[in-house]
Amino acid sequence: MNTWQSVRAEVLERIRSREWAPGELIPTEEQLSQELGCARATVNRALRELADSGIIERRRKVGTRVASTAARKATLEMPAIRDEIEALGATYGYTLTVFEERTPSEQAMRALQVDADHKLILIQARYLADGEPHCCESLWLNPQSLPVPKRSMLESLPPHEWLASQVPLTHSRYAILAEGASGLCATYLGVEEGTPVLGVERTNWVDATPVSFARQFYRPQHRLVSEE
Repeated sequence: MNTWQSVRAEVLERIRSREWAPGELIPTEEQLSQELGCARATVNRALRELADSGIIERRRKVGTRVASTAARKATLEMPAIRDEIEALGATYGYTLTVFEERTPSEQAMRALQVDADHKLILIQARYLADGEPHCCESLWLNPQSLPVPKRSMLESLPPHEWLASQVPLTHSRYAILAEGASGLCATYLGVEEGTPVLGVERTNWVDATPVSFARQFYRPQHRLVSEE
């Protein structure tokens, strides 16, 4: 336990095995450092990474507990880009562009709590509304946490629709950002490199395990609407 990655793996294993149940306080940094035989700073780094991913919750003068969202059992219903386009009264279009095993991006490593030598499946797709660019998407899947579809399955079925139908997802975590379009995304959206576009990041979970991480980008002027 001389690295923060090994401490993180140990904490994750205890959470996933339900040694530490959802909502339960876990040992303090000092207690963990003594038990695992490592520096307190090493434990702190590991817990910060897990807190950033929403796996644990840290509060001053209270302690660190397993996130209660890990206890959710109802299957998550995810919004589909297909429904979003058809709600606009437009004709839906979808194309799978990339399906390959690859070293994860920095964002995917953090969201899925894996290391750089951990291979993930990268799926990229573009969506059209009335034949015009609507959204480009990159989705990372962790093959050690869920079954991996065959490429042929995703030629007609978008990855998020496949994921929702095959995996008992329990919750998602969203982030909304503005970012300059680059690479294939700029090409798919039909904008120049560096054009500010609306981005949505989504991490999907099965109990205490993050299993997929997606980044979706929309053309300028896109409007994001949410109802509760």
